[in-house]
Amino acid sequence: MQFPGLTVGTLQAITITDAASQNVAYNLFLFESQPTNISDNAALDIADADLPKIIYDDAFATTTRQAFNSNSMHRLYNLDVPLWATGDSVWGFLSTTGTPTYAATSDITVILQVETNSLRVGLSS
Repeated sequence: MQFPGLTVGTLQAITITDAASQNVAYNLFLFESQPTNISDNAALDIADADLPKIIYDDAFATTTRQAFNSNSMHRLYNLDVPLWATGDSVWGFLSTTGTPTYAATSDITVILQVETNSLRVGLSS
């Protein structure tokens, strides 16, 4: 996933929304430049050359999931993580070891709350 225009800032929060309300844990990896593509629904295998590009990673356990009637969300707050891109975007991979059944890839949204130039903005992908 691409976060266009995010070139530098401080990551303050992450929200993962799930329109299909799947009870799975996630792992999020953010990269300073575009990593080698991994196909949707393929095993997560980050290329050796992409490992130095990782600028942030975190896990979202099922115990931190907020379930609603027909959807759910995970959220991490109070982060203070510097982010940077070597190009015009920060890139990311979101993975799960669970077996969710999504109707579409658009069922999942990742939102980064980033402070940049003393302003807080939300970027989604």
